[in-house]
Amino acid sequence: MFYITRICHNTANWEHPTGSAAEGEKSFFSANGYGHEEWLFRAEWGIGGWQYGFLQGINDKSRRHSLLDRGVHVADVVLYEIPGKNTRRYVARIRHVEILTDEQAADALAEYKKRGWYEKMLGEIDAVDGNKDAFGHAVWAPHVLNIRFRMEDVEWYPPDTFAQQGDPVLQYRRYTFIQRDTDTRFPETINRRRTRAGQLTPPVQDAHFRGGGASRECSPEHGKIQKALHEELKREYPGAEIVFERNFVDATVRTDTEIILYEIKSDLSTRKVLRLALGQLLEYAYYWEAEPERNIRLVAVGRTELSTDDARYLRYLTDKFKLPFEYRHVKMLSTDSRIAGADS
Repeated sequence: MFYITRICHNTANWEHPTGSAAEGEKSFFSANGYGHEEWLFRAEWGIGGWQYGFLQGINDKSRRHSLLDRGVHVADVVLYEIPGKNTRRYVARIRHVEILTDEQAADALAEYKKRGWYEKMLGEIDAVDGNKDAFGHAVWAPHVLNIRFRMEDVEWYPPDTFAQQGDPVLQYRRYTFIQRDTDTRFPETINRRRTRAGQLTPPVQDAHFRGGGASRECSPEHGKIQKALHEELKREYPGAEIVFERNFVDATVRTDTEIILYEIKSDLSTRKVLRLALGQLLEYAYYWEAEPERNIRLVAVGRTELSTDDARYLRYLTDKFKLPFEYRHVKMLSTDSRIAGADS
């Protein structure tokens, strides 16, 4: 799905509020001195590789639930702003934006509060003389965070990319989430893509850091998938050794004849799950000495079913390159009851 939506004007690349509402505008921004989307690109506030944020276009609960109920869980989104009267400036295009469920939104906000980011946001509202009593107020914004994406999926427009005469975006004014059939009429973007012992039970479901050559952090969704996977593996392999986070592998099963390595990715795009998991699994299995007496299986774990194209791609990898590579669909406990599958 492809959508376009407006975000509030900001002069600091949407990293913090700047108190720069368009003159004469009547909106939440002009009434309260800030918009909820002003932290959208605060890169240091990532959780497990995810950037959480807010889009006013799906702020309305019924609109967001309508999208989710229609199977719109992932969308490509073009953002524009209105920096002055009768002007529309294209800001960025974000691929694979995930629309959060109520539970995901609550989990993400709880993590923001635990890390002190929520208090920081309130302080930055004060700094621009904004009305922080309206921040996250149920009447104005049921959820402070309602989307997530990966920063590498952000493509910026040059700063002088304004809508030209005849561009339909010049007709748009309200903060709505407008579906477009094609993205061919939009301007071109500039890409600016920016050993340890295991345990017998999954780690806590909160976001957590994992050590190694580089610090890796896991989102709340990741922990919930890991817990659900644990329950399934206990039933499937009652006599096997099941270990989590040994040598940074999400889950490892050891039987008399095989070693099965599981790498979990919480993306709704199964194509992205395959892409992200494969390299890690190959390194875990073969970079160091393998155990020749046991067969090795590599399993990418995601929370949606493979699409037809992704299944074809996986078959090609296994047939052409003889990789012992598989995909496993595991539903995230409780949250994924609304999600049967998602576009890749």
